[in-house]
Amino acid sequence: MSPFAANLSDADMGDLAVFYAAQRPEPRPAETDPAKAAAGRQLAQQHHCVSCHRPGLVGHEQIPRLAGQDLTYLVKILRGFKAQTAGDLDGTMTTAVQPLGEAEIENLAHYMATLPPVPAR
Repeated sequence: MSPFAANLSDADMGDLAVFYAAQRPEPRPAETDPAKAAAGRQLAQQHHCVSCHRPGLVGHEQIPRLAGQDLTYLVKILRGFKAQTAGDLDGTMTTAVQPLGEAEIENLAHYMATLPPVPAR
């Protein structure tokens, strides 16, 4: 990103920030399994996902939103944390995913993909 941002003025960066802040995420189409999503909901509570990613898994500040993300992406990133081929800044996710089996990863991903990408108002 640095090469693209190097020539931007402060005003340009401000304009981009306003533009991106105004965007609203839209749910990605995915065929989720209701039974897997139900099991994933319990896993999210059991493994304290809501502690960092907030209730509804909407994220905040440097903690990413998981709600409504693409199902394939969620499975891939969780598997990556488990295999230690994907990383996060402080290793929290790598540690958090280690106790999960493949079925649990799939269940969590199905649950997260079914959540609305923004909190209800």
